[in-house]
Amino acid sequence: MAGLHSMRRRDLAWIGLGGGALLAYAIADIVVALQAGAATLRQEQALWLLGLPGALLILGGAAGNALARLCLSRAFAPFLKALPLSLRERRRMAAVAAFTLGVPIAFVVAAAAVGLGCFVIVKPLAPAWGLGAAILFGAGFCATAALHLRSARDLVRISNSDLARDPSGRRPWLGAFDRSAPAWLSSWAWGLPAGHVRPSWRLVGAAVFFGIVAALSAAISLVHHDAVPAAMAGLTGGLLVFMLSARFHPLGSSVLRTAPIGFVRAWLRLARLPLQLSLAFFLMPAGAALAAEPSAWAMPLATGFWLLALNGAYAVFAAYFMTAPFVAALSFLSAIAYTGYESLEYGRTVLIGFAALVLFLWHRAQRRYRHG
Repeated sequence: MAGLHSMRRRDLAWIGLGGGALLAYAIADIVVALQAGAATLRQEQALWLLGLPGALLILGGAAGNALARLCLSRAFAPFLKALPLSLRERRRMAAVAAFTLGVPIAFVVAAAAVGLGCFVIVKPLAPAWGLGAAILFGAGFCATAALHLRSARDLVRISNSDLARDPSGRRPWLGAFDRSAPAWLSSWAWGLPAGHVRPSWRLVGAAVFFGIVAALSAAISLVHHDAVPAAMAGLTGGLLVFMLSARFHPLGSSVLRTAPIGFVRAWLRLARLPLQLSLAFFLMPAGAALAAEPSAWAMPLATGFWLLALNGAYAVFAAYFMTAPFVAALSFLSAIAYTGYESLEYGRTVLIGFAALVLFLWHRAQRRYRHG
């Protein structure tokens, strides 16, 4: 809410009118597509019995995890440190906020979307399908949100003075990557004291998941002598690694903004370590793609350039939505999906519009960094 209040009315009008027009156009396209394939969709039993429930559970779980993390971060925000609130009370505050936000999301995303979709394709018992969708989405949401809230610990952020010292005397893991001026900027963004990486089940799970994806894509390309699976997995996985690791909220800090550091330099330093992680993941599938089909060397090279371009574009989105990485990711993926959809009809000229959007967000993020 504070971010919305800080925006000018003209910017809010552009976002509201432009976003509303694009949303109405997208809804109209979806309705036309659903009506065209209504007969086929009604006959797909596997979609209604397995595909849709599974997708709703996964979406609900992802939404529950994201909202629980957001609410916990606000329950342990710095401005609440002075209040005599116990860990149990902070968890309760986060739980109330998460489930208060989750109820309208479940209704809009699940009940309204699925119910109206069934109504468009003339599916029998459309209200019942909408209610069932809301229940499935809510089940996934409640399960992951409750698990995240129960496993939470004291999340009070370490102060900037703690980031500058190393009480244990151990060599920081990120020392070789995060000491370039301005030093420890990525550690500040991630909340890591003096560059020390704190092992967690999320970090281990993410490493195992991305390792399995890279190995499977490389094996598929090598077995079939086809560079496409590994190259596409490298592009998708590299972009996902960058999006998960990029954090640009220090750009909104008065400590950084009042220092003699330009926007471009601070932006590049925050993007440096996530870009290194993204390229590190990309190299294994790209190498497998080149080994599987040496004559198609242009494909892994092209996917590498596309990965750099998409990482740069997302870094601009993340800098604009500096304190809301979930909103930045959702906006970026929506823009990419809409650009890809329109390019099927109008060709690559649609990329000019996407580039113009990125330049506009860059300009707004730069002005906010300079002038607040």
